[in-house]
Amino acid sequence: MGHRHTSTRTGLALAASVLTLACSHTPEAPLPAERTEERRLAVADGWLLGTALGLGPAVPVVFIHGVGGHHHFFDRQLTEFRSGRRVLAFDQRGCGGSADSPKGLYDLDTRVRDLAAVLDAVRFDSVILVGHGTGAQVVARYAERNPVRVLGLVIVNPVSGNAEAARVADLPDAEFRPALETWLGTLLEQANPLTREEVLASEGKARIPAMRAMLADAAGTEIVGSLAAYPGPVLILAAPGEAIPGPLRSGIETRRLSTGSHWSPLDAPDQLNAALWEFVKPLDAAAMKLRKSG
Repeated sequence: MGHRHTSTRTGLALAASVLTLACSHTPEAPLPAERTEERRLAVADGWLLGTALGLGPAVPVVFIHGVGGHHHFFDRQLTEFRSGRRVLAFDQRGCGGSADSPKGLYDLDTRVRDLAAVLDAVRFDSVILVGHGTGAQVVARYAERNPVRVLGLVIVNPVSGNAEAARVADLPDAEFRPALETWLGTLLEQANPLTREEVLASEGKARIPAMRAMLADAAGTEIVGSLAAYPGPVLILAAPGEAIPGPLRSGIETRRLSTGSHWSPLDAPDQLNAALWEFVKPLDAAAMKLRKSG
């Protein structure tokens, strides 16, 4: 079903080394009760709208959307993984219900700093990150810079080196949205009608400057270097027909889903969730073992 560049043992060994370092951090403060509300999360120059669910000792999981998306694309993943752990998804700046950037800053480094601010705000000392589409660039860059904090990385349908994304990103405002919808249409060819409707509605609410920056990420190829620099376990999940960036370092696992469009969290939630469970369970076990031994 999937292709493994090296054995699972190698990935777990990397995870164990990261976990050992992570244990030197200050323990996360316990929560008095499960947090279920949608709320605003403070970042530099504004706030982001997100949903935090769950309570428990398992490793927290955070989900990051791509071009023109919003955090409710991950509702089925949040519901699936909330038992026994904290889970979080949020709208990136300029998307969904989050604030615009007052200084017009939507570049990748700014969005990586936003992720860092959110993790600090919710006090996730260690975390598993899941990035979809151009959200993959955000989580990969953050993991590259914070390998101790990130215990594992899941990339879902990353977009890299896309020439059409580069072209659309540079169009004038009057031409931008029609061209973007055409580009998104190519990614929606295998989508079910409800997914198509939800994606296009979300894109219609996202602000053009934010989407230009995300398209610039899709045009670039920096994600390969970020994944090479991050030493922990990485799983790349790709829907049928989706390109996988490369070359990839040894130890990165890639797996094909059997159905759905680019928006696997919506089109193939059961397959995606099953793959995520297979990835997170060994990390949960390793984290629990270290807590007991410490």
